[in-house]
Order: sequence, then C-alpha cells, then structure tokens
Amino acid sequence: MKIILLAASLLFCTAQLSAQDAESEPSHAGHVPVLSGGLGYVYNVNGGTSTLSPIIDPVLLLALGSHVLVESRADFVGVFQRRNGNGDYTGQVFSYVDYAQIDWLANTHAMVVAGKYITPFGIYAERLVPIWISTFQSNPLTYSVGTRTSGAGVGGQLRGVVAQTNKYSVQYSAYFSAFSSVYQLDAARTTGFDASVYFPVHRFEVGTSYQRFLQQRHINSEAAYVSWQPPHIPLDVKAEYDHSYYGHGYWIQAAYTLSQVPVANSFFKRMELGGRMEQVFPLNGGGNGLPRIDTQRPGVALNYYIRDDLRLVSSYQRQFSSAKDVNIWNIGFTYRWQWPLWPGRE
Repeated sequence: MKIILLAASLLFCTAQLSAQDAESEPSHAGHVPVLSGGLGYVYNVNGGTSTLSPIIDPVLLLALGSHVLVESRADFVGVFQRRNGNGDYTGQVFSYVDYAQIDWLANTHAMVVAGKYITPFGIYAERLVPIWISTFQSNPLTYSVGTRTSGAGVGGQLRGVVAQTNKYSVQYSAYFSAFSSVYQLDAARTTGFDASVYFPVHRFEVGTSYQRFLQQRHINSEAAYVSWQPPHIPLDVKAEYDHSYYGHGYWIQAAYTLSQVPVANSFFKRMELGGRMEQVFPLNGGGNGLPRIDTQRPGVALNYYIRDDLRLVSSYQRQFSSAKDVNIWNIGFTYRWQWPLWPGRE
C-alpha cells in the first residue's frame, strides 16, 4: 500500500510537470473555481522509531463575484510504523478538515469570515504549516500555545488592514469561536486578536497575538513574532515567543537559498539551507501540548528545489531534555499544484 501511494504521488507529479511544459500562452482565469494544494511523502525517524507519512492537502477556492470567496483545506495524512518495531509497516490514513469558511470583502479595510477558520495566533499556524511551505517538516515545540484544541475556531472573524502607506501597513484580525464537538468541525470556545506592522521597504514585520481560552480553566495566551526577508538577500528569518499558563518558549529559524553564491553552479543555486533553535520552559506542570520538562531542540535543514513547485526536503534535529536526548530525522519530497476548474482556463 505504501509503495502504491508513493508511486502514485510520483506519477502525479510527473504528469503535471509534463502538462505544464506543454502549455501555451496562459489565459486569464477570472472568477473561476480553483483546486490547489500540495502533496508529499516524508520518512521520519524520531528516537529510533521510523514513520512513513504520505500527505495530500487539497485546497478549494470558489470565488462568488469579486467580494465573496469560499475556501477550504483538508488533510489526508498516512501514519505507518513498523509492526512490533521491526516488522512490516502498518497504519492508517487520517482525514481532517483544516478550515471551511466564507470570506466577504466588505471594503478595503475589513473582511468578514464565517465558518471554521485557522486560529490567527502567532505566525506559524496560518502561514507556515502547509507541507509545501515549511522549511522543517515538524512543528515548533510551542505550537500548541494558542491553537488548542484543534488549531481552528468555529464562529466569526473580522480582519483587514487599518492603514497602508508606502512606508508601512497595519493589519489586524479579531475572532470569537464557539465550542463545537461536531465531527470535522471541532473547536474550543475562545476569543482573541492578532495585529502586526509591516515595513515594505525593509520587508520586516513585527506582530503580537492574544487569546482568552473560555473552557475549563480560563487562561490567557500571548505571542510576539517577527518576520524579515532582506530585499537583496535570499534570506528568510522568522521568530516567535509564546506564553501561556502551561509554559513559555521561543523558536527562531532562518532559511538561505544559495542562488547568490558566486561559486555555486546551477545545481547548487537551487539548494536551501535552514536552521532552527527552540526552547520550552514548562509552567504549572506543563502539558496541554507542551513538554512537562525543560526542552531544547536545535536543528538544520537542507532542501533542494527541482522546480519552484517540486522540492526534496531533509532535516535533522537533536532534542535535549533531562528525560532523554533523541535524534529526529526527516527526508522526503513535496509538490505544489493548482488547477482552474474551468475548461480552457489556466
């Protein structure tokens, strides 16, 4: 089954690449439905336990005129591990709806969102989770802060741009989520906001998030983050600090593409080097997705872009804690696609 999934994924990528090479002049799609998303196949070794994970993440975009957009993303993730530690691989495929929402662009300063949406907390959940985007194929140790219990909210959201000039822009989002135990629409009762300032000349952003968890123990969670992509250097730096009742910690990562290295040939110019450092310090016993003891995890990544939409990924991380030190390896590939669901459109 695993071999079939891998072969089908590779065949899918090959067919799409051939089709794209044969395309002629692009046409304007206009307001037509689009099926986008990505797929990947990752081999993971965590503390000696190996896991095979084929992943497909389809994204549906349905524009209803120029002011309304229906969008949804689903996950189909396979988790296969060796039977009894050394036998054949066995497991199952899990399916999950990440979000299913309706966006109404009221004006240039406000967009109303209703449905199931990704919780706008910090920089990672909304922007870096998709397999075709992330430099590392593992989430930061503090990822659960602000994303309990499912990483999504069910309710309403208001977001937009407060002000925008040539020197800066200020964005915001505010939301309320009701408790839901409905299958594929599970969410916790929360409220909160996110805001950031972006400086386009320097391509630098600084932001903050706040959330109030309104179930069981009512707790506050806060985050502060930065993002920087120097205008003349192929470097991407992101960092975030998270704090909650159960602990606090940070992560910082950088990715550098070798496209500007003078001695690099065309092969090495497609390489991306990444590094990440993260630490967590539990409070009140930790838990709720956070480690229960002080933990730190440095790591490096090496990714290779065969094309802009097809890459090979690999990473190594070493996790240190008083309980046990473990090695974490990842290797695989990711592919990004988008199809207009309308004849003759691209």
